[in-house]
Amino acid sequence: MTTSVGRVMTCYVDTVRSYPDAGLRFTDYCHLLADTREELHAMADAVGMPRWTFQDHPWRWHYDLPAHLRPAAIERGARAVLLHDVGALLRRRKAAMPTA
Repeated sequence: MTTSVGRVMTCYVDTVRSYPDAGLRFTDYCHLLADTREELHAMADAVGMPRWTFQDHPWRWHYDLPAHLRPAAIERGARAVLLHDVGALLRRRKAAMPTA
């Protein structure tokens, strides 16, 4: 999948985990992340995630993607990564934030 300026989006999905007691509509989720918020929202839109499900945070912004949408994200170019890789991405984001 490419952005409106023609560059390839870098999006990621990690391993599906089960949350049976969370009281959510679905029980199995993974994280959908990207290098930029623009890329993240574009991928979320492409797989049908409503924008209101976006979890905004200074460096941990992401979507909790229901397991049944994970294959669609991968078909559209998201890279399957391990939780360790997600941690590394979040640490890079935090380190890149301006200090107060």
